[in-house]
Amino acid sequence: MNRNNQTMPERLSFQDFMSAFRAQYEYGVPKLRNRFTISEQMVHKNNKNLHGIIVREHGKSIAPVFYYEDLYDSYCEGASLDECMNEVVSFVTTSRIPDDSFRQRLTTWDEVKDLLILKLVNIKRNGNMLSHTPHMIFGDMALVMQVFMDDDVLGRGAITVDRELMDIWQQSQKVAFDHAMDNMKRYRIQTLDLLDYADSKHPVDPETPRIYVYAYDSPFPGASAIIRLDKMLEFAEEKNMDFYILPVSVHEVLMIEYRNDISHEFLYSMLASINSDQDLADNMMSESVYLLHRDSKKIVNISDNKEILLFTA
Repeated sequence: MNRNNQTMPERLSFQDFMSAFRAQYEYGVPKLRNRFTISEQMVHKNNKNLHGIIVREHGKSIAPVFYYEDLYDSYCEGASLDECMNEVVSFVTTSRIPDDSFRQRLTTWDEVKDLLILKLVNIKRNGNMLSHTPHMIFGDMALVMQVFMDDDVLGRGAITVDRELMDIWQQSQKVAFDHAMDNMKRYRIQTLDLLDYADSKHPVDPETPRIYVYAYDSPFPGASAIIRLDKMLEFAEEKNMDFYILPVSVHEVLMIEYRNDISHEFLYSMLASINSDQDLADNMMSESVYLLHRDSKKIVNISDNKEILLFTA
């Protein structure tokens, strides 16, 4: 990519760059609008959230993902906005993106069974997808299966398992979910203490409740770790704490130390504040707050104290 000389004052901020780039593909590049559907979502990659741009050719189920962060790096190094856009246009119009023949390679159960993973999604926001996708209910969330692959052209990616694939595999939903759950045991669950990242210039009050990020340490969305009750209880016993659980996104959940002085109103307002962030809207997981009990070995909804369990939809 050629670099144009740009002075610092002329550079757009990251947010303004995203807005300008978005305006370009929405209104300024007909060859993209006419042939591709473009969407954006937060993508968890390399242990951080990135702003993804998904460019899907009409009629195809596989699509490359570009990242605003990468494009902005090029822009800061001297590339113009047009050059950044041309990089995307050139790739999607000249590269041989696999079409549905890629999906057709998933027709043998023995080839895909060890590639199955699980992903949690918000039920309300995914009603249309869930209508033709095998899933299990977990509170106000749904657990779906995906085939996770590492492709030479597109890199890592996942295809959601729909009823068509289940019919092709001739496997029951129970068998498929059981196999996917067994596969998930291969992946490590990571727990990060947010207080470890506190600003050293502002010491943390020792009475501050502990807050942990709990998720699979994996290249796919990690919040499905919440279904590993055994691991959550193991962690709770290690810390000698019960925990409030806030499913804040498809990527992770927050575990907040249970305290009598923490009100339900505060927890719900905290979750609502996170859910109101438009940059995170596509990854919204839940509108409910849960509590992990060590004694009862259960996860319950704090609004009605009912246990949440997985059950087939």
